[in-house]
Amino acid sequence: MEKSVYSTFVFENNPDWESVPENKLTFSNWDSKIHYDTFFRMCLVKGKGVYVQMRTDETELRAVNTERDSNIWEDSCMEFFFAPFAHREEYLNFEMNSNGAWLCQYGKGREDRVFLKTLTDREAVVKTSVASDGWNLELFIPAELISEAFGERFTFNDCILKGNFYKCGDLTEKPHYDSFSKMTTLPPGFHNPDCFAEIIISGR
Repeated sequence: MEKSVYSTFVFENNPDWESVPENKLTFSNWDSKIHYDTFFRMCLVKGKGVYVQMRTDETELRAVNTERDSNIWEDSCMEFFFAPFAHREEYLNFEMNSNGAWLCQYGKGREDRVFLKTLTDREAVVKTSVASDGWNLELFIPAELISEAFGERFTFNDCILKGNFYKCGDLTEKPHYDSFSKMTTLPPGFHNPDCFAEIIISGR
């Protein structure tokens, strides 16, 4: 299967969002009956961390979960799965609902994952906003969080990382399973690193 590719930048001081390419989640997986127009941007800032913006035109929202590490995927949810080291199999899955509640775990695949909070006291920052035509989120992952979770310093060199972006909602009125890189597993199969896209990082 041909892998999806997303090319973006590492900045010196702050994200220059106007220059960061925006891509769309084009794949609707597992015979989903509904597809939402969902877009994402992602970049890095040296010494700070990883920045993600996502937006979707979903308006019929399920927003039941309010606590960290609750069943976020059952709500109106956008997700970022991220493998920050090319030589490692482990990845982080960030799952965020329209309330701004989020879940994050660490591991090599679906099984034997552990919650991020058991590996580091550092936290990601999630901000969401809801409008009449959809909802948006911003995610910031501090570099120190990544370094402590993986036990290895996260650097900001030009490189090729791996990851995927998702829009889902298992218990929403219209269940859906959209992704940037196509899934090849049986549902629910977002936890499949073999389907991750290549994320090409270059200096700006």
